[in-house]
Order: sequence, then structure tokens, then C-alpha cells
Amino acid sequence: MSEDGIELRKPVLLIGIGKIGKDILSNLKNAEHDFLFIDTLIEELEDSNSVHIDCKSWINPSIYKIRSFLEFHKEEISVKLSKYQTIILVTSLGEKTGIAIAPMVSHIAKGILNKRIISFVTMPFGHEKDRLFQASISLKRISLNSDINFVVDNDAYLEINPYLTVEACSKITNEIVLNTIKLIPEIALTLGTSIVSGTLKENSIEVGVKDLIAQLYSSLGTSTITKSILYVNGARNEPIGRLNQILSNYQNSMEGDANEISFVVSDSSRNNMHLIASIKGRTKFDSYDPLNLIPDENILDWDIPESHPNIDLPLPLID
Repeated sequence: MSEDGIELRKPVLLIGIGKIGKDILSNLKNAEHDFLFIDTLIEELEDSNSVHIDCKSWINPSIYKIRSFLEFHKEEISVKLSKYQTIILVTSLGEKTGIAIAPMVSHIAKGILNKRIISFVTMPFGHEKDRLFQASISLKRISLNSDINFVVDNDAYLEINPYLTVEACSKITNEIVLNTIKLIPEIALTLGTSIVSGTLKENSIEVGVKDLIAQLYSSLGTSTITKSILYVNGARNEPIGRLNQILSNYQNSMEGDANEISFVVSDSSRNNMHLIASIKGRTKFDSYDPLNLIPDENILDWDIPESHPNIDLPLPLID
């Protein structure tokens, strides 16, 4: 492993958490690796290699309540993860299930089993105010437990494509996650957090690159870019001079002298592009949690369960 990179080893387990995590990975079912699906809804778990977090009689359990029920499955999950060298975790932090479960599963994989872990998370839309705070907390905890954490920002994609419906936007960002997972064997993986931007539109490369950069800077906050890789699919037949000009324009658009830039062109029937930017510092997602300014040593212990499924307080009766 290089100073800032990571090399992965087989066997690999891909974990889909919640409906969106499962839907994304279901498109990879012909892959050579194994799969595990975790959800609170048993109807979403058709595969035999799954863990159902049974919330008993609770119809609409809170995030904290879901975590408390997951405590009963920690040993089961640990056993299922134990034989693998590398864990790839996929979830949406726009879903209550992903917010609740993903941090705990990442802790089991890294904190208890010390596995290599790569996480892929999608962030909620800006209008999902009830999700933003908890999503920020979960993202921080997933990042701490992951060797590499890829983040796709639904809100950034919708910002440059305001004509899209929420459903259409989510479908596209889920495909961006899927395409990035497929790139893992080909790319030099950098430790830490990376923001992933993508475009699936059939427009010019120049317009696509502008869209990617707009998405990236929408998510950056005060963080800085340390390394970025621009993938352009379907451009093998483009003149070298044009590609060099696009790369030059891309480099001029990126900020920070420390930014190490790579440009990869591949064959494809579609002109889709991806920008993977490794970052350091605070992103806009940190602002979702106003308590993020408090130093870590002054916050409550994350490992202490916030809820218990059966709380029976012996409260005295007062006459």
C-alpha cells in the first residue's frame, strides 16, 4: 500500500443496506463477489444471504430504536463478515434505515473485525430537512470507520438539473454509485473521503465537465481538493488535441495547488463522465450538524446505545 493509497484483497463482500443499497447492488449480482443485504423490511430481503433487523411490533421505529434492535444482530453480522478481507458497504443516508444501520455495520467491520472497508453513500436532498442532521452524524461515523468513503450528493446533482424529479435524480445518482463501484479495480484508491460527481447525459464532453465541476463545488464547503480523477467514457475516437484542451480547461477550473489531477479516457457507447475528488477539511455536509464544531473529546460516546428496545423504568407512583 502506498503512503496515501490502499490495495484491496479478496475475498470481497458487498453489503447493501436499506432498499436503495440493495437496489444498487442487485445490478451487480453476476459479479464474482459475495453479497449481504440488511434491512428492517423483510419483504426487501429476497436473497438468502441477508439479515433482517426485526423491529417487533414497532410500525415506525425511530433511527435510535432501529439501532437498538440491531444490537441483537451484531454477532450474526460479525460472523457473516469475518471470512472476508474487504468489505464494500453501499447505502443511502436519505433513508432512515441507512442512517440507522450503516454506521453500526461499518463499526463492526472496522472497529471490531479490522477489515478493509470502502463505503459508498448517497446524501439526502436539501429539502429533506428531517434527514439532514442525522445523515451528517451517520456520514461522520461511517467516514471514521472506512478506509475510503465515496460520497454522492443528490442535492448537488439536482441543483444543476432542476428540471428533474426527485425520483429521476435518485435513479441517476444511484447509477453513478454503481458505475463508481465498477471502477474500483481500475483506479488508484486514495484513503479518506472522496466526493463523486457524475453525468449520464448525452451531451458534449465540455458541457459534461462543467456539470461535474459544478456538482463538486456545490458539495465542497470549506474543504480542499487533494487529488482528482476525471473519467470520460466513450471518447476514444475524439482527437487528441481536443482532449488535451478539455484537460487544460479542467485543470484551470480546479482550485488548490495541492490538487493532483488525472484524466482517463475509456471505450463506451455512452458519453457518461465521472469526477472523483479526494478532499480534506469540512464539507457542506458538516454544516447539516450544528454540533460538529464541538471537539470530539467533548461529545458523547458513540458506542453507547442511544435507545433500548425494552425500557422498563421503575418509576414510583406518587399519590
